Amino acid sequence: MRFNKKIILILLSLAVIITLIIAIWMPYKATVSSMDFSIYDSNKNYHYEVNEKLNFSINDSLDFRNRDMIWHMGNGDTIMRSHDVNYRYNKKGKYLITLEVETKYKISKYIEVISLPREKAIDSIPVIHGIDVGYVGEELVFSSYSPGVKSWYWEFGETGTVDAYKGQVIYVYKNPGIYNVKLKTNTSKYPVSHLIQILPLFEAIEESEHLDSLSIAQKDIKKRLQTIADASINNKRDYYKSLKHIENRYTCNQADKVIIVINGARYNDLYSYCQGLHYLEGKGKKTVIINEVVLDTFNCVKKIQVTQSIINQ
Repeated sequence: MRFNKKIILILLSLAVIITLIIAIWMPYKATVSSMDFSIYDSNKNYHYEVNEKLNFSINDSLDFRNRDMIWHMGNGDTIMRSHDVNYRYNKKGKYLITLEVETKYKISKYIEVISLPREKAIDSIPVIHGIDVGYVGEELVFSSYSPGVKSWYWEFGETGTVDAYKGQVIYVYKNPGIYNVKLKTNTSKYPVSHLIQILPLFEAIEESEHLDSLSIAQKDIKKRLQTIADASINNKRDYYKSLKHIENRYTCNQADKVIIVINGARYNDLYSYCQGLHYLEGKGKKTVIINEVVLDTFNCVKKIQVTQSIINQ
């Protein structure tokens, strides 16, 4: 009986020892087999750049706190016994990063180190991109993009406060005048400025004599069309003023339905005709002459017959 008890005690002791070994060894194996590491770039632009400080860090670093580790940086350099490494590459290229734990377990990752052109200090100064002349009610686009700029504070000079906070913005002025557009960013100490002149969309139409004949209306429209033809491409003031005069005085608020017959053969709506007359026809060495305008009526005009010619200057 005593012999049997000794055998039982020995077997129980062996079972306890084996259980302890498994309990210690299995978590270690599982932890090592699931190990991983991450790479972080210091300027956070998601590129690994030459001479940039890169951070290599083991995930769940507490599990590897007391273990022997070697980082192979892919260029012949090695770093030992550290779960968190900062390193800089001085040449561009592809590198195989290998983390070795206790000479038995390894995990590797490829990275590509690139070389970006160096930014000059002048490149970080914000510049406002926008037109110099606009009109009341017109949607005006302003933009500014510079390296390192993450926040924008636009003041368009009409409200007396900050009006927008993005790199590209649209603003509509309500009143004519000269305004100083200001922009301050996170990279500038003082705001940069841009002057813009805002013109009225069209001038108020003065009350004139009562139109009681077709001939007066025809002469008036002829004069307005000739003004549109003669105005330079940049002269939007005369263009809008003449077009609005025709629209408000003769079309009964239905200018989109007015047909222009050019030289008895070609047709356009009023807006397309005036745009072509202003922007396309007679520019450069040629001049458009409005020879004659014929109307069927001077109230609620539906059709305007125009005879025009082009002469060389």
